[in-house]
Amino acid sequence: MEISVIFTGGTIGSKLHENSIGTDSTAPRELLSRYRAASGDETVFKTVEPYTILSENLTMSHIQALAQAISEEQAVADALIVTHGTDTLPYTAAALSYIMGLSEKPVVLVSSNYVLSDPRANGVDNFHAAVDFLRSVPTARGVYVAYRNGEGATQILRAARLLPHLAPTDTVYTLNGIVATWENGTIQISNAYTEQADKIAPLSAEALTKNPKRVLLLRAHPDMIFPCIDGDIYAVLIETYHSGTLPTDSAALTAFAAQAKEKGIPVFAVGITGEKIYESATHYPALGIIPLPPLSPVAAYLKLHLTLSNGLDPKEILPRPLGGDM
Repeated sequence: MEISVIFTGGTIGSKLHENSIGTDSTAPRELLSRYRAASGDETVFKTVEPYTILSENLTMSHIQALAQAISEEQAVADALIVTHGTDTLPYTAAALSYIMGLSEKPVVLVSSNYVLSDPRANGVDNFHAAVDFLRSVPTARGVYVAYRNGEGATQILRAARLLPHLAPTDTVYTLNGIVATWENGTIQISNAYTEQADKIAPLSAEALTKNPKRVLLLRAHPDMIFPCIDGDIYAVLIETYHSGTLPTDSAALTAFAAQAKEKGIPVFAVGITGEKIYESATHYPALGIIPLPPLSPVAAYLKLHLTLSNGLDPKEILPRPLGGDM
């Protein structure tokens, strides 16, 4: 199997310089060297570096450039590994899921919680798990993330189901997205994991830069302040409380929803489980708030962004599965 490795920076591509961590041109070679020492695998991987950043500086332009690099490498490789920073890992993972769908040439994103020279770093294990997963699971399709939390087994996660990080931990959470685990060189497929086939075509990455449509992302919290919606906003996405609720008694939310309706800007709510809803959520229709199916908030944000930029109707596209998000 031909596996290409795409380096983009992040902690896994960084080193400690005096009192701060920054990207380093020698870090990608160190990752491969440490992997060979740990695994005994002498494979010489083809490598590509479309850009090098700390991932907190990620933009839609970077995602578009990465998608282009992946497309080019898929023409010559059977599978790909992308190294990435942890801060925005869920965002790139979701975006690539919607750009690639359940592609027959899989991609696994890997990152590291510490620089590779730190004994606490999980980067080499994550990379090792990604290689073994791609080589041993011929049915792999679409985009995945390999990541080890703490001292447990490294997990292979469906990329479209990652949840936002909780500061200041480096734990990666997922919405029912554990596809497999890797431990001591062995891949164990999860019998509990399920996903739906793609029901829509993958979304074009080029639209992110050629026809960008900005999305206002808000998160529910007590005594929320809602901003004025300007002309650059094409949709609003509100992450609900864990029970799928928003403060529908709030005059601020009522006024905000009315402002959005007047300007013809759709307001979506993500976080609803599909189980019994609370009374507050029954007010969504009157406010014009559109509940989404169970999705990771990060995935909903990127799916909405890509849908609007591609000139598609989000009310039609967002409820339909793509890239294993449902």
